[in-house]
Amino acid sequence: MSAPLISTYELKLTTPECSPEAGWYSARAELQEDIAEALPYLNAELRGLDYHDGAKILLWIDEGKRYAFRPHEIAVTPIESKDEAQRMVTKIVDIVNDIWNRRHKIRPNFAGKKPLPKALDIYKLLPRTNCRQCGSPTCMAFAAALRSDSAKLSLCPYLSGKDYLNVL
Repeated sequence: MSAPLISTYELKLTTPECSPEAGWYSARAELQEDIAEALPYLNAELRGLDYHDGAKILLWIDEGKRYAFRPHEIAVTPIESKDEAQRMVTKIVDIVNDIWNRRHKIRPNFAGKKPLPKALDIYKLLPRTNCRQCGSPTCMAFAAALRSDSAKLSLCPYLSGKDYLNVL
């Protein structure tokens, strides 16, 4: 087994700047090591992410916690106590080290999350008759709803799934 990528860190607990009276905290593990090279491997292994290779930031949501990975920092929120912060940071450092140790078996993923399609691009695929068969008052309203919830695709009898996938 190779040496861990992250061996030491300094844990800091802060209240959210936008809401100092909040009943929760943000935890930050300030890393001495640079984990930028590990981010594409984390992106390949973890689920529910958004990766920005140019900015060297990886966002992940797991079990109600939001994580942000940066070259010299891992942030976790919301955190209720210093004990929970220590547990969560220890857990995520172990995950990062495990993925780093297995990186030779993992194909790195440099792709980020695809942006949502534009409502106007979806609207152009619709009949533009405002027939209301989908349950929306207008085709534009349906396009806006479909933009963030592709499960609504089947509600429009005129929209082909193949055409919609071409917009994505």
